Amino acid sequence: MKTLALLLPLLLTQIIYSAPEDEKVSSLPEYSYDGPLYSGYLIISEKKKLHYMFNIALENSASKPVILWLNGGPGCSSLDGWANEHGPMLLDDKGKFQLNNYTWVKEANMIYLESPADTGFSYINSTDKEDLYLDDNITAADNLQAILKFYEKFPEFKNQDFYISGESYGGIYVPILAYEVLEYNKKVEDPEKINLKGILVGNGVADWNYDYSVAMMDFLFTHHLTSYEDRLSYIKYCLTNETFDETKCDEIYNNTFEVTDGVNYYDYLRDCEIPVNLRGELSTKSKYYKYARWAFKRFKTTDEEITYLKDGEEGTPCFDDTDIENYFNRQDVQTALHIKAERKWVVCSNDVYNNYNNTYTVGSIWAYPTLINAGLRILIYSGDSDGVVPTSGNLLWIRDLSLETEEPWRQWRVDNDMDNVAGYVVKYKGLTFCTIRGVGHMAPGWKPKESYYMFKKFLKEEDL
Repeated sequence: MKTLALLLPLLLTQIIYSAPEDEKVSSLPEYSYDGPLYSGYLIISEKKKLHYMFNIALENSASKPVILWLNGGPGCSSLDGWANEHGPMLLDDKGKFQLNNYTWVKEANMIYLESPADTGFSYINSTDKEDLYLDDNITAADNLQAILKFYEKFPEFKNQDFYISGESYGGIYVPILAYEVLEYNKKVEDPEKINLKGILVGNGVADWNYDYSVAMMDFLFTHHLTSYEDRLSYIKYCLTNETFDETKCDEIYNNTFEVTDGVNYYDYLRDCEIPVNLRGELSTKSKYYKYARWAFKRFKTTDEEITYLKDGEEGTPCFDDTDIENYFNRQDVQTALHIKAERKWVVCSNDVYNNYNNTYTVGSIWAYPTLINAGLRILIYSGDSDGVVPTSGNLLWIRDLSLETEEPWRQWRVDNDMDNVAGYVVKYKGLTFCTIRGVGHMAPGWKPKESYYMFKKFLKEEDL
């Protein structure tokens, strides 16, 4: 850490000359990373404010791109990506921050934006139903404004390459926002244009005809989690127009979820996390326990033991979010991050999720031809053991783009590691798709080395 400490003053003197000093994070409790970090609000309107955290690349930040990261949901905080996937330090299984040797901040200046409004520390200062309304177009428009407000705060980064990235429902956010940026650039003079170079999407939804439930059912069968008979019934009553039966289809879905009760859908190779207390005993006080009890039927409890939990509190199936939520709800942490609004921080907001409206019934695939024709660089990656947004769905909607294949499907490895296949890659004209082998929905957090290598190669415009 001494080397970092010596470099930091020089870098700040040479590069960070316009950053808002009142949003600089001088220190974070139990967080020992020395790199420049900023946290504050990007004011979208009088009523709407989006919270951001900005990690500046520790070395050569002026020559490295700016990357916007968006988690999914809708309603899941991008601080999850910061604390659990590719930030400079990550929470370990004991709830302690550890240095991340594969942080994406080595290669880029990373913006973690909590979007849409009312996600995480972002908020809408209104109770009016019209103000609270959220959909894909509103989110894209707000995120575009957030980018512009960011550059007002950090004008020294304005001319650097800019990329938009995200995962899961970020597969909707990212391409639609990129489309909005291209439309914005048509209306302004060169000095005001956003220097958008490309997008990066991980395990993302793009086409509801394939992604999520359709691909999920296919994944469960091909990974031997459902029976052949159920598979035939699913095809007959859910996918075939002539024999479609909504009641029978619902029964098949319900039966499938009953059969796969206790399976970690986000990574079927990974066990569900079990919330425990300091004595190592099952913690019925974890809100996750209440909202994912299907994963813990072998444990006995009563509703009386968990009545302190209010209806509507969030819980992510197979994830114990207790540590990260405890951290961001600490008053000293919120003070250090310049959080001004009084609100409870949760990883994923059920309120946002339940109130969010899908603008496009097809998803975001409609935007890709425009992005490709604009010459943007596009990487779609998929952890191949994800059952929520499976690889097969991505392959099908990419097929429908009818792109010319430049380099056929092949293995890729990290630094030519001949002992381990990192995944598979196919390069089309205008888009590259790759898998990350043996990992699920949050690939950068579970396969950090492979994900970092992929990320670095993408930014350097080098093939895997």
